Amino acid sequence: MKSSIQKYTNKKLLLILLLVAGTVFPVLAQRNFVPAQYYFNQYLGNAAMAGIDSSLNITLTYSKQYDDMPDAPVNKLLSADYYLGKRVGVGVNIINQKSGLLNETRIAASFAYHLPLNDRGQLLHFGLSAAVEYNNLLFNEVNGDQYDPSLLNYNSRGAPMDGDFGIAFTSDKLNIQAAVPTIRNFIVKDIYKTVDRATFYSAASYKIALGEEFNSLEPKISYTMVKGNNDIWDAGLDFKCAHNLASIQAIYHSTKSFTVGLGINLQSRIQMLAMYTTEANAIRKYTDGNLSLNLKIALFQRKSI
Repeated sequence: MKSSIQKYTNKKLLLILLLVAGTVFPVLAQRNFVPAQYYFNQYLGNAAMAGIDSSLNITLTYSKQYDDMPDAPVNKLLSADYYLGKRVGVGVNIINQKSGLLNETRIAASFAYHLPLNDRGQLLHFGLSAAVEYNNLLFNEVNGDQYDPSLLNYNSRGAPMDGDFGIAFTSDKLNIQAAVPTIRNFIVKDIYKTVDRATFYSAASYKIALGEEFNSLEPKISYTMVKGNNDIWDAGLDFKCAHNLASIQAIYHSTKSFTVGLGINLQSRIQMLAMYTTEANAIRKYTDGNLSLNLKIALFQRKSI
């Protein structure tokens, strides 16, 4: 009898935790998953940016909550993109997000076509990604009945296919983008993820040349449409100085949070960027912000587009 009561209690606690997670995650979803996509690695937000420069760019990202709260979200990312030549760029990115019992992995491969419009450096970019997602509950961390049918059903959904589409216009100063990050949202109704996913992303920036010591300033504004929740506006600045060896970033989000970043560039081959994002206003009193560490290595530079 005592064992049955204990199992029933554990099951109730597990369901309460999942319900709380469903309440908190919508707030988290209003913030972009990887803040480095604004300036540091724009391929993460738009498949059309794969291979946009002349190097093989390998990027590593690790982010987690600054206060090290137990079972807080931890995000890991690996991406690589390269310009093959003949106006073709390719890329691949692997994203893993773990939050408590929930574990999500997404793998995407991208193809981009970069079309020169004239001899003044203006280009039109098109990109398409094919992706597979795997979502599961970590049974080994469940404090309760691991054979609960609702938990088994969640893990038996398989790995659904998804896709992204993006387009961009770039010049030596202007950058305008638009992307549909999850095409599956418009095709299949997933009962486990019907809201709080980005359905459209757009951004525009303009780089202003300053001089030798203070090199450039690039203001940027972006808009993200979120299914079933408030859309997000972001406004940021990227300031480069010391012969482009150092950068300072500041981004304000309409969730009443902000991101600051400090980066260094070593011999144009290695870039490092540390970013701190405050929590959204709705949950700021419960936890500290998010720390993101980013490393980019540029290899095999070839002729530009």
